[in-house]
Amino acid sequence: MIKIEALKFYPGAYAGLSGKTALATLQCVGRTDCSGSVDGHVCDEVVRLLEKEPFLRMWEQDLPGFLLVEPCCDSPAGRWLAALTVAFQRWARDPVGEGRVVSSSGLSIELALPWEREAVLRSALQFAIRYLHFWLQPHREPSPKESPEKEFSEWLQKVHGGGLSPNTLRFAMAARLRGIPSAVSSATDTLRIGWGSSALHMDGSFTGNTGVLASRIARNKMQTGNLLRLAGVPVPPSILVHGVEQALTAALRLGWPVVVKPPDLDFGQGVVPDIRDKITLQRAFESALKLSRRGVIVEKHVAGQDHRMLVVGGELLAAAMRIPPGVTGDGRNTVAALVDRENADFRRSRGKRSLLIALSLDNDARRCLQDQGLVPESVPEAGRFVFLGRTANVSTGGSAVDVTSRVHPDNRRLAERAVRLVGLDIAGVDFLCPDISRSWRQAGGWIIEVNAQPGFRPHWIGDPGRDINGEIIDRMFRSLSARIPTAAISGTNGKSTTALMLHHIWTTFGKVSGVCTTNGVWVGSDMVSERNLSGYPGGRILLEDPAVETAVFEMPRKGLILFGHPCDRYDVAALLNVQNDHIGVDGIGSLEEMARLKAEVLERAAHAVVVNAEDSLCLAMLAYAGAPRHVLVSRDATAFDFQQHLGSGGPGVFCRIHEGTSWIVLAEGMTHFLLMPLQEIPATMNGLLQFNEINALFAAALAWAQGIPPGVIRKSLATFANTAEQNPGRYNFIEGFPFRVLLDYAHNPEGIRELCGVAGKLDVAGKRRLLNQKLGCRHRSHLAASAFDLARTFDDFVLGTAPIYVDKNPEWAGDGDPQERMITCSRQCLLEHGVAPDFIVTERDQANAIRTIMKRAEPGDLVVLLAEPWVALQVLQELRDG
Repeated sequence: MIKIEALKFYPGAYAGLSGKTALATLQCVGRTDCSGSVDGHVCDEVVRLLEKEPFLRMWEQDLPGFLLVEPCCDSPAGRWLAALTVAFQRWARDPVGEGRVVSSSGLSIELALPWEREAVLRSALQFAIRYLHFWLQPHREPSPKESPEKEFSEWLQKVHGGGLSPNTLRFAMAARLRGIPSAVSSATDTLRIGWGSSALHMDGSFTGNTGVLASRIARNKMQTGNLLRLAGVPVPPSILVHGVEQALTAALRLGWPVVVKPPDLDFGQGVVPDIRDKITLQRAFESALKLSRRGVIVEKHVAGQDHRMLVVGGELLAAAMRIPPGVTGDGRNTVAALVDRENADFRRSRGKRSLLIALSLDNDARRCLQDQGLVPESVPEAGRFVFLGRTANVSTGGSAVDVTSRVHPDNRRLAERAVRLVGLDIAGVDFLCPDISRSWRQAGGWIIEVNAQPGFRPHWIGDPGRDINGEIIDRMFRSLSARIPTAAISGTNGKSTTALMLHHIWTTFGKVSGVCTTNGVWVGSDMVSERNLSGYPGGRILLEDPAVETAVFEMPRKGLILFGHPCDRYDVAALLNVQNDHIGVDGIGSLEEMARLKAEVLERAAHAVVVNAEDSLCLAMLAYAGAPRHVLVSRDATAFDFQQHLGSGGPGVFCRIHEGTSWIVLAEGMTHFLLMPLQEIPATMNGLLQFNEINALFAAALAWAQGIPPGVIRKSLATFANTAEQNPGRYNFIEGFPFRVLLDYAHNPEGIRELCGVAGKLDVAGKRRLLNQKLGCRHRSHLAASAFDLARTFDDFVLGTAPIYVDKNPEWAGDGDPQERMITCSRQCLLEHGVAPDFIVTERDQANAIRTIMKRAEPGDLVVLLAEPWVALQVLQELRDG
């Protein structure tokens, strides 16, 4: 017996998958062995089950690998469970990707499973387990009651309504097969194919480029007919009427027979063709008027074969001849029996989203039989086609055969011109003619309708092996890449600054760049959010924004653990460093485990990875890099690993003294290119900020790996400064006070060491004063580790906290107030390193703490604020204005 032990959902990509991912831990109990073999009987049963769903487009030779990401563990049961769970979700109309067996033993399996709707994934996994149990017992002939089939069918009917339409689903799956990213918008229930400025939005065959006016014209059949008629397109004459007498007058004027139809409905609703008498006309008019209050169209009936012609981007893509609903006699069975036999086709059902609609012997069908001299109990002769409907729409039970190769060039051009006149990018043209292979000019032919958002069922039925949706995607992205350049940056220190530097480089290059960091999300120069949306949340905002032409993601530890990745892969990825921060939190117990977590960004890099050659943990993570190009970064060009890498022809970025000045050098093996002097980069403060020198090296390496010209990189880094606008909270000197004010985000010992070095080198006539609201929020140990550096650098202290972090931090839990515990600990650490009590003030309120230290400051002092950037900037602005 296999049971679900745990199921954890991630909104982002995880465990080697793309899109939303769930990790399922399954336990094998009783006599079940999770690593045991699964015989061919299971494969046969899976094929028999899945072939009932024509929208899945899978064949026996594809299973189960077609639905899985490799490599995976050797677990046949796990492979089938993952594959079935994926297949069932797709059957439920959720456009999920592939699954993966993460690990397997004799007693347990861990699966990575894609999902779109959480409840659907849970049920799909349960059904996969039940079906597998059922199929694994063929020797004891389980009873039909044990089969999940009835419950499964009922479940599908319930969940279909919340899934995508078959057309939208096929577009999503066609994009996935082509490696094009796609996602369903939960806000609009539309499909986004591609990213940012390269994305296309779809709803069925509506696209983001479908004109509203064109759709409105196509929706109004009278307007469409008038427009085409004036342009010389052959359309049957028609009259819009609002009463029965008007309808009769119109029929007499047009001449019998006529067609009656609503002016604004699709799928053949209310359409009655070949009307030849007043009684039938009255009945058809009244039925049509109930469906639309805009009146009823009376149109001259024209004879001919009914064709649906699909025009995409101004070109005819496919044509199908539609066949009215009916059955073919065999000389033995009644019409009713033939209908039952036809409805046994698994493709037919009464659901409006079925590939074929079930035939019905309703009143309209019986009238149609009566016109042919038949009743349901009649036995038609062999080969006779018995009509059960007057219209050939697939949505009313009809079928279709493909005639694309037979379309005469004149008929092709006629359909393309009609769509061009209406203005649609994707349209279905209803064309009646005696023979599609003959020109309409000689044989005759009429365009009946031009449909916006056409369904593709005639083409799926007419040529089941053809991927119409995939061909349309190929055309839509023929001159456009669906992806935009992406970069992911992870590490302990420097992520935000490096990300913003790269963002600035792309902006200088003339692209609308998007970037998400711990301090906000930007699209170009527009800050769209001040919140910490780094990683998945901010990444999704950028990838969904039509203005964004390139995206830079700061990938934090917590975001990777809680959310996963914003996309399936990045062009480039960087691992800056691995420091003692967040160790012991969220299941990360060592620096090695932290490095392995952050190396996930390297695994998803497609083109290049950029890694710190001075950090042994970062170098070790190159073993997980998915990209062929490894760019090493080092300030010390003489380091053994770095030299060995260059010696083997590898690329690197390092510093070198040239004419007495330190320069950034781009190296391809032993070929070196001098990029720019470090002193030209304002953010380095002429060598004072060594962290920003490293950050500049990484930003240059990432931009170089993405193909940005060196001249652009140099120009952009030369204009990147430590301002609140370009890099909020990172060494921002705030003007407007009689003393110097420095705002920074240092929050761990490494950052504090750099900060103290900078503060100690600045020329300060008065006192050095520090507000601490950041250090200690993450780890209690950081206070003791940094107290010595703080005590010897600063003269005056105001101690506070950041409640949002401290109140939920288990390191400050226990008796008493977490914030008070942290402040007390911070004060005690400073006292132990010689700071006098009179020079320590505590203030819990964040804004008041900033006001307090600013009030204590005097001309000539240096005030350093370790505070949340947006809180500090707002308070400083108030103080300046007040």
